[in-house]
Amino acid sequence: MQAVQDVLNRVLYVLMGIALTVIVACVAVEVFFRFALNSSLPWSGELATMGLVWMSLLGGSYAISKQANIRIEILVSFFPARLRQRLEVLTNLVLLALFATLFVVGLRYTLVIAPARTSALVVSQAFFYAAVPVSAAFMFLSTLIALRQGSPVGHPGSGADGAAAR
Repeated sequence: MQAVQDVLNRVLYVLMGIALTVIVACVAVEVFFRFALNSSLPWSGELATMGLVWMSLLGGSYAISKQANIRIEILVSFFPARLRQRLEVLTNLVLLALFATLFVVGLRYTLVIAPARTSALVVSQAFFYAAVPVSAAFMFLSTLIALRQGSPVGHPGSGADGAAAR
């Protein structure tokens, strides 16, 4: 399972790099055109926004895969270790349901919006919306792998060895 997680993380890393490159290139080109040529590119803002949407959602997926998402530790710390472990499993099951729902709803919206075109790029708006189901799939797989390994998402070192360390 760790090999699968490593492949997912590598794919996320590359996709985030592409998104960041698109953002930086679009902003740099727009700055050059605006200040050096006194002209503005109508498509650069749209493309940079698309890169930002993808970068944000893929970054969230990467954070979940690295177990770096936000948790409220103080509340969990009051419970006994056995209850904590059960709550973490329950939390991951709820997260799986959330990510599955996000995937289905995001895919529906992506398919519905597909015929619509962006104003400047004149491409399908599905390119914007597809970030939601793609990132939800990555989040779902990372949570599933963490659940299977006994290391719940958002709590590094938890599981069988983490409980003993407390």
